[in-house]
Amino acid sequence: MSLINTTILAVIQGLTEFLPVSSSGHLVLGEALLGADAFGESIAFELVVHLGTFLAVVAIFWHDIIHLGSIFFPRIIKPVSWGQEYRSNSEFKLTVLMIIAMLPAGIIGLTLRENISDLFSQPFMVSIALLVTGSMLISTKYYKKTDKPIGLIQAILIGFAQALALVPGISRSGSTITMALALGIKQKEAARFSFIMVLPLIVAATALEFMDLMQVGISQEEILTLLIALIVSFAVGFFSLKWLLKLLSQGHFHYFAWYCFSIAIAGLFYF
Repeated sequence: MSLINTTILAVIQGLTEFLPVSSSGHLVLGEALLGADAFGESIAFELVVHLGTFLAVVAIFWHDIIHLGSIFFPRIIKPVSWGQEYRSNSEFKLTVLMIIAMLPAGIIGLTLRENISDLFSQPFMVSIALLVTGSMLISTKYYKKTDKPIGLIQAILIGFAQALALVPGISRSGSTITMALALGIKQKEAARFSFIMVLPLIVAATALEFMDLMQVGISQEEILTLLIALIVSFAVGFFSLKWLLKLLSQGHFHYFAWYCFSIAIAGLFYF
């Protein structure tokens, strides 16, 4: 894959990973338009752009991550106190709920990995999925703003919403935040829960990609290109996540629906 194509796809990944428009769907469409095949030919590309967007989340939510980790890990080694901690410590409970919420996508992703990968070569189906994403986003305009806490049922439902995003064209942030808002969870908490809970999944996906990479290897010629992809996906991802959080706080989350509809319609006619 050329340096130009790599840079363009890294920008697409960084920009769309967090915005509710489906990064996987945009990469499928981007590759089809460019005549590139990042997913088929360069496992290393997948690895570095996922690592770049992972680092972007860490850079923005580092305080929350350290805080939750400092509460969770010292207590997790004491199983006899889990019940009491879950009931009395809201941050410990939140971390447990994040772990529960990531299980549906993790289990489905591992068991259906090969089937899901087949969808990454079907731009027409991605366009249809983008219509679904747009419909989800537009619905958030009509949700009442409340401040309900995240409980076990809410976490499970958000987890299944995240599992939908295994289909290219279904936005992960779009589906999880839409579900959270539908359940009456405050915008800020919905975003915090959505983006922190995905970190273990990104780590797991990156680990699988790394194992695949070890089998095929990497040439010295690719190193500079991949380094650029890492930097670009991190930088663009950082600013796109900041922008999304601002729009979410302003109640403009549904604006992205019109973009999804536009890209979907264009894709349906083009492909």
